[in-house]
Amino acid sequence: MTNYPQIRIRHKEELRLLGGHLWAFSNELLDLPRDLPPGTVVKLVRDRDGTPVGNGFYHPNSLIAFRLLTRNSDEAVDEAFLEKKIRESAAKRDLLLKWRNAVRLVHGESDLLPGLIVDKLDSILSFQITSAGFEAKKELVTELLQKIFKPTAIVEKNNSHLRKLEGLPLVEQLVFGSDPVTEIHDAAGTRYAVNVLAGQKTGFYLDQMENRARLRDFVHPGARVLDLFTNDGGFALNAALAGAASVTAVDESASALGRVDRNAELNDVKEAITTVEANCFDYVREVVDRFDVIILDPPALAKSKKDIAQARKAYLTLNTQTMRMLSPNGILVSCSCSHHIDSDELMSIIGEAARRARRTATVLERRGAGIDHPILASMPETEYLKVFILGVH
Repeated sequence: MTNYPQIRIRHKEELRLLGGHLWAFSNELLDLPRDLPPGTVVKLVRDRDGTPVGNGFYHPNSLIAFRLLTRNSDEAVDEAFLEKKIRESAAKRDLLLKWRNAVRLVHGESDLLPGLIVDKLDSILSFQITSAGFEAKKELVTELLQKIFKPTAIVEKNNSHLRKLEGLPLVEQLVFGSDPVTEIHDAAGTRYAVNVLAGQKTGFYLDQMENRARLRDFVHPGARVLDLFTNDGGFALNAALAGAASVTAVDESASALGRVDRNAELNDVKEAITTVEANCFDYVREVVDRFDVIILDPPALAKSKKDIAQARKAYLTLNTQTMRMLSPNGILVSCSCSHHIDSDELMSIIGEAARRARRTATVLERRGAGIDHPILASMPETEYLKVFILGVH
């Protein structure tokens, strides 16, 4: 029997949690205790009759005031509980690790561990925390990762803007081991040199790994390919490996383009890939070349609801201009990792872009993040990456 502080939720506001969601917002809770530190484990109970809803992390100053960890109010959120949950989450990825050596082991809310992300990059682990609850248990998380996975290094990549909403500092550091550099490969055999500490997000964008390999089926031998916002060059590498005659990889980051060059050498496609250091918005406005395949994978352009209008304009500009740059019967891979731009909205933007470009766009395939980045069916907030593979005529 647990003896956690109790927090009451307003009548009927508990229905969303009972339906599978994991968050309760501050305006849904009653008499919020301000003396409890952020990240305290509490028991959430119904206002009318005191019936337990479950145990989770509490934050007195955050919009997301409660994050559910277990619906069993008698279950302790202790070391044994967290070890069991992390092991269960990682076990779901065992089959993937037969074909590749890099995978997301824990995907936050979708793995019922709200605010915790853990990536495996060969023998190195990278973790990111976006909730005060797991921040309070960071040392324990690090110990459990060592115990369960026996990594050669662990890197803390707490660089997400979401931490600011929880009042947490941004931190990137090596917390175990001595060498954060390794090489990873996907199921198609594409190889990447990775410096986990210096890399973006959790060290490498694993969510697009399957989509990069899928691109090969849409690149014919001899094609001219443009990869915008290339980052490590994942799409560019796969296009070159599929037989593209030329691949132009564009990014405004010189360090990112340095990684593209190293990865091109690693995959023996350096002659096929040309890197261009430029702002991608400027590039699509100024360049008049034609391409057979264009990949458009910008960073999140709408990090909050107030950004939606501006982000929509940006996505519309990018999609319109790239459609104009495509040769007849070309392929556009249009992506958005902005949660606040949902799939229907992106489809609407693509349709408007086609009208403005005087082209016809056909959706050949809809995709999302890889299967190691699952979506919690009862929690639409866990879906963020949208990928449309389009035929443009």
